[in-house]
Amino acid sequence: MKNKEASSYINKLESERKKALTKLRKVIFQLYPTIRETMGYKMPTYLLDSETLCAMANQKNYLALYVMPYDLLDNFADELKGFNCGKSCIRFKTLDDEKLDILTRILEFVGPNYPRSKFYGKMNPKT
Repeated sequence: MKNKEASSYINKLESERKKALTKLRKVIFQLYPTIRETMGYKMPTYLLDSETLCAMANQKNYLALYVMPYDLLDNFADELKGFNCGKSCIRFKTLDDEKLDILTRILEFVGPNYPRSKFYGKMNPKT
């Protein structure tokens, strides 16, 4: 279910950034049609079965996908070498097809594997 505040957040962005986050948002809803979109941590945040799965943000120098069960990102260590990453954050300046493919595969993996994460049952959005 899409959230008006999240839509507004994305629609206010500069054209290329808006296009990138719109693509990412579309992927999230395609993978998880029942996912709930909220505004947590002042950014679009996605809840799958009441668990915070991910969030995305427009930052000053980059865009970011935050994967909340970030321990599951270890499965993608080799593929993420070309990205600027934080603990749960995957940063990118543009979203070409190759990057979108990697992010899509990560999102496909973390959803069904969330119960294996040490963060399962512990990640709730802060509004």
